[in-house]
Amino acid sequence: MRPKGRVTLSFTNVLVTIALFAALSGTSYAALRVTGKQIKDETITSSDLKNFGIGKTDLGKGLLESQKATPLNSIGYQAERDAGPTNAPNGDYVGVATLVLPPGPYVITAKANLAVDQLDAGKCLLQAGAGSDSASRGLRSNGTPEALNMQLAYTFNAQGAVTLACKTTDGPFSVSDSKILAVKVDAEQG
Repeated sequence: MRPKGRVTLSFTNVLVTIALFAALSGTSYAALRVTGKQIKDETITSSDLKNFGIGKTDLGKGLLESQKATPLNSIGYQAERDAGPTNAPNGDYVGVATLVLPPGPYVITAKANLAVDQLDAGKCLLQAGAGSDSASRGLRSNGTPEALNMQLAYTFNAQGAVTLACKTTDGPFSVSDSKILAVKVDAEQG
């Protein structure tokens, strides 16, 4: 049994205590004192960095932008019709809007609001050359306009037309707030 009040230290206990203090003070010293000048080039990897720790302002000008890339030369075209047709017959598609475009590649979107006085099903078709997209939805009987949205990408080799047409299955319908939007995009980026 050990006598009370007296502590005996062994060589191992002293060595472990010194090593612990050295290790703790060494990492805190490194965290406070290591600078970019002391890091060898190309030794830091993405796993060494904190997520979202480096922003565009921390990097050299132009590093995130390609100096070789051609600037985008996009242009937009739009056809819009606030109202009409009204009381269009059911069955076959009825033309709502047309947009004529010069040659080139396009991203095309369209929408039309259909309204009826009875429960019905509406369908709209967006067509550009051989490309098309359609949208269908049920229509309420209280005359509330229901939006149908379509989109597609198409390249015209010559001047071409984009058409938007709609129909219902059971009764006459009215169209409002219809639009075709075509954005000409660059075919190739450097």
